Amino acid sequence: MAMERKGAGLLVVVVAVAGLLLHAAGVADAQTLRVGYYNQTCRTAESIVADEVQKAAYADRSILASLIRLHFHDCFVNGCDGSVLLDAGDGQAEKNAPPNLSLRGYDVVDRIKARLEATCKETVSCADILAFAARDSVRMSGGFGYAVPGGRPDGTVSRASMTGDLPPANQRNVDLLAQYFYRKGLSLDDMVVLSGAHTVGVVHCGTFGYRLMNDQDKGMDAAYRNSLRSQCQYNPNNVVPLDAGSQYAFDGSYFANVLANRTAIESDAALNSPRTADKVRQWRSNPDWFKSSFAAAMVKMGGIRGSNPGKVRVNCRRVRT
Repeated sequence: MAMERKGAGLLVVVVAVAGLLLHAAGVADAQTLRVGYYNQTCRTAESIVADEVQKAAYADRSILASLIRLHFHDCFVNGCDGSVLLDAGDGQAEKNAPPNLSLRGYDVVDRIKARLEATCKETVSCADILAFAARDSVRMSGGFGYAVPGGRPDGTVSRASMTGDLPPANQRNVDLLAQYFYRKGLSLDDMVVLSGAHTVGVVHCGTFGYRLMNDQDKGMDAAYRNSLRSQCQYNPNNVVPLDAGSQYAFDGSYFANVLANRTAIESDAALNSPRTADKVRQWRSNPDWFKSSFAAAMVKMGGIRGSNPGKVRVNCRRVRT
């Protein structure tokens, strides 16, 4: 029975993602994306990425959530162009902005890029590495694998001042939160399902500590608030799971926690609102549907066009001139 459900879920994700590929190309506009982009020029590209992600996960399984987050933060600023990976001489690149200071996984990308350059010089973009690595991280966490179109050019601009496009963690108003997604060509349902990435990973206590000072916050279960206080110990550098009780498994328990007001950050609490709660309940009740919907939304998000295309980088931290 379990095998039958899994097979049905995989069929759904193949169909859903296939339908989204055309939409992704539309989001990307003139950017040409296609599945199997490197089949002729670097046929082992995706397997090299998967191999390095697997090695990193063996060493630290929490890195999988970090690689998913890295792709999301890349796409929401300047499009999916690898600009989040760039360093800046003045210390004012995207990665230096407050919302990105806790990003991890740059070392994993560096290792992937070094192997790809040794195999297929100046061929595979850093932007595509992020998309492939995020997909592999979803699969290795228990989500569905899915086909990722390639062909994203690497960007040439990365400024901390541009990160205002990232949805703020402290936004409780679901309508205002949705605006950040609409501006990227994504829908309200996309916002809800992509928020489901918080089924894995952790968050620093400093991100939500202000919520622990307010016993009147109706959006947080009282017992859960006390548990967070115990875990945080007034230390902003401590971390807690985004999905209480299931921080490493890509499953539907995140949505159950949303409905139970057991979420640390306000942007997650926002989903327990009249506009989105029905969809949250549906994905809580049907984890396979959540996984297939998440895969389709990742393909759609991964098609957001970069605004400053350049050459394929040799080093993901530096623009190639």
